[in-house]
Amino acid sequence: MALTNASLPTLSPDEWEMCREIVDIIHPFEEVTTEVSAEKFVTASKIILMTRGLQRIVAQNQRNPSSFAPVKKLVDTLMSEMTRRFGRVELIEKLADATCLDPRFKKQAFVNHQAAEDTVKRVTAAAAAINPTHTEEDHPPDSGASSSAGAMFWEDFDERVASLRPSATTSTTSDAMVEMRAYLAEPLLPRTSDPLAWWRRCSAVYKSLSEVMKARLCIVATSVPSERVFSKMGQIIILNANMP
Repeated sequence: MALTNASLPTLSPDEWEMCREIVDIIHPFEEVTTEVSAEKFVTASKIILMTRGLQRIVAQNQRNPSSFAPVKKLVDTLMSEMTRRFGRVELIEKLADATCLDPRFKKQAFVNHQAAEDTVKRVTAAAAAINPTHTEEDHPPDSGASSSAGAMFWEDFDERVASLRPSATTSTTSDAMVEMRAYLAEPLLPRTSDPLAWWRRCSAVYKSLSEVMKARLCIVATSVPSERVFSKMGQIIILNANMP
């Protein structure tokens, strides 16, 4: 019994080779699609790395062009579209913040040095804004000082001391900067580690940064997981409707 359909055209050896090259070229894109569509781990912090990785692979294919014109056109089109769509991916604030706050990647994920520095400043500012403002109640005056607080001869000294005392805003900003410097100095986690588990362990050390992380690192990169939920719900509804 023949295993082929005689009515279909038969591919030539060159056409089979061209198909093989095309499969090799688009295989990394299939890997990224599978990775970014995952449901059980964070994905937004990987987008910058994934897009840069794909661009590098396509650039390698351009430097070693195929002998087949359709394959060369495919590679050129892929590079053109990736540059148009993802050329400024490091400047997308939510993705950049998530990447910076992922202890596996941090600033090392960025190719654009200025984008990395801007992201660090932005995350630090967000952490400072979250940090609760210090009030006078945190540092109550001692009883000896309160007994003569109303004396007029203390006014000159009090004014000079007040001008030297850091404001609450300055204090919270400094605290956030200290947290960020310490966080960036931590060694990178292995790529297969769970960043959320790390933050769970270290949230007491990086209190302000961990609050910013909760609003950034948990972002999913695609709507695939939610679409799967709707699809499964539709199947359940149809199944229940057909049950006697």
